[in-house]
Amino acid sequence: MSAFLPTDDSRRSLLARLQEELHRLGASALLALSATAHPVLYVRVWGRLVPVVVVRDASGHRWFIWGRTGQAPASHVEGAAAVLCGLEPPPAPSWTAPVAARRAARKDAA
Repeated sequence: MSAFLPTDDSRRSLLARLQEELHRLGASALLALSATAHPVLYVRVWGRLVPVVVVRDASGHRWFIWGRTGQAPASHVEGAAAVLCGLEPPPAPSWTAPVAARRAARKDAA
């Protein structure tokens, strides 16, 4: 298995912990594809269904990501759940997506 991918069990267990916390806060969440290498947690928030996945960055840190810009460290399950439920404002992104950075640079150059 690649060094950049967490094991199936760690992705699944992180999403299951997030699901439990979301349920505790009163949100609706369903863990799908839990027997695969790519489980997805679907959360009903803001009047829509939002998929949440776990990724590992180049430094080895695991993150919950959702939507276009939603992210939270996987080590902060309670904080991620609070953000998803709208109880806390989302944290400022710790990184800029490469595509967004290129677009911003092009706009500045124009």
